[in-house]
Amino acid sequence: MSVVAMLEGSETADRATTQTAIGIAKRLNVPVQGICALPDPMATLIVMSTPEATGLAASATKDISALQEKVIARSKATFEAASAGDHGLTCTFAHVVDVAERAGANAATLADAVVFPHSVQKAIDPLSLSFEYVLMDARLPVVMAGSQPITDGPVIVAWDGSNGAARAVRFHLPIIKAFGEVIIAQNTKDLGKDEQRDAASPAALEAWLGAHNVKHKRMPIEGEVAGALLALAKGSNASIIVAGAYGHSRIGERLFGGTTQRLLDAAEAPALALAR
Repeated sequence: MSVVAMLEGSETADRATTQTAIGIAKRLNVPVQGICALPDPMATLIVMSTPEATGLAASATKDISALQEKVIARSKATFEAASAGDHGLTCTFAHVVDVAERAGANAATLADAVVFPHSVQKAIDPLSLSFEYVLMDARLPVVMAGSQPITDGPVIVAWDGSNGAARAVRFHLPIIKAFGEVIIAQNTKDLGKDEQRDAASPAALEAWLGAHNVKHKRMPIEGEVAGALLALAKGSNASIIVAGAYGHSRIGERLFGGTTQRLLDAAEAPALALAR
């Protein structure tokens, strides 16, 4: 298994993504792989049959290839610099010839975690559509790097009894166990998003965590959920917030639910481990 850092060629974003991936991988004791996914330049062009178009396509392909080489070089250099150190982990870089959406989904299928940069909350970010596709369409777990390096603090589980919250906890159980302590953040008014069932109660989650030998405690939150979670994370020096993602994906649009979107948009936040 491994932790994957999705890279985009931006020094700031790639450094933060790599550092978050390293922080998680150290606790899981697994390798880290940095992936820069770019499509085949020929796949981005419309094939035309005229001689003039053929020459134009060849020139455009050369230009796109040159741009891609610069992105790959920046990603590799940043990843190698950010992953250097005495952490004892195996860190490798790979350029994947594919669209980032498919590359991200492939990585998320079996990796312990796939980390995207904090900047994916912006629609113009190169990896924004990949993040949304993996989470909302492929329905695979993702981690968004925090605005600060990952801490040694507890994991906050945002628990509202929903199917999304349940999947987030199950998918990210290895990470939860690796950090060793959980704060169950629960707003009683927010229970019942899905059909009522006994297993949706905070007590059931406490029993489940106990069965997995995870130290935990329950802390109530009030008011607007995203703000309360972020305040709790800051006050407890939390490492990660684990939450269900709500909303529906559509090409070119950002349609996450209110709480999820506010967590994504937060200028200062720990890493977010999400599942839909």
